Amino acid sequence: MNYIYLISVLNLISYSLSASVFFFNNDLEKNKRESIVNSSFFLVGGATYHYLDRVWWSEDNNQFSFSSNNDFVYAKNLDKVGHFYGGYFTSELFNNAFLWADSEKPLKLALRNSIIIQSIIELKDAYSPNYGFSIYDLISGVAGSYFHYTKKKSNKLKYIDIKFSYFKRSNKHWELEKERGKLSSSYEFFNDYVNQTYWLTFRLNKILDFEFLKNFNLAIGTGLDDSQFLNNSSIDGGLREYYITLDYNLKHIFRKSNNKFVKNIIYYMDYFKLPSPTIRFAPSYKLHVFYF
Repeated sequence: MNYIYLISVLNLISYSLSASVFFFNNDLEKNKRESIVNSSFFLVGGATYHYLDRVWWSEDNNQFSFSSNNDFVYAKNLDKVGHFYGGYFTSELFNNAFLWADSEKPLKLALRNSIIIQSIIELKDAYSPNYGFSIYDLISGVAGSYFHYTKKKSNKLKYIDIKFSYFKRSNKHWELEKERGKLSSSYEFFNDYVNQTYWLTFRLNKILDFEFLKNFNLAIGTGLDDSQFLNNSSIDGGLREYYITLDYNLKHIFRKSNNKFVKNIIYYMDYFKLPSPTIRFAPSYKLHVFYF
């Protein structure tokens, strides 16, 4: 995940939130709404092209290359989980936009656009001096897009959610980047896998009829410790960490709210894991009073 993904997501969020606020505005004709969505997609494409034009064809960048042999070593594959989440979340944003536009087959259109975005991300990496094209990263992103599509179609999967959390606990990412001569912005977090955690949450009151847990979900998470090191300019090492906790069921907690804006904010907040008491159960046991 990188800056090109940030460009895309920020753009999509801007019109998705706008779409949500006016979701029930019937005065805006269907063709105008479709034009807004389509123009936003081309705006994403235009911003992406401008970025790639500076990166791909500048004298300081590499020719097209494939990722090195450490593709399954880097970040202990947490980057693959990140690409999966990226495809999943991007599909959700596109789907909401196409629903607002009253488009036919919004899920399929969202799937198509998300796959395009994932492909562009990987093509950018192909010209990066530090990465390269990874078919496995692309497969992960596309799989996330397809999972969103399947989840919306399946009754069995609709009570399972994927969430993301980030909290800067370590400077390891910036230290390693500095060691290999690369200056990274202090605001860069897309490649900072040490401080990222990805979660799979289950709505227990829907799956097992646990009514007393209606305000909570069961969450299982995975992250990366800060024991990484440089190996011939490539980032190596690190241990995967695994967590278990209860997550807040925001949609149920705020179910009585009639404020459309609040409901839509809660809807998007539910894609991010909020802090809660957490147990790390691997590679060693640790209790976190609050884990972000």
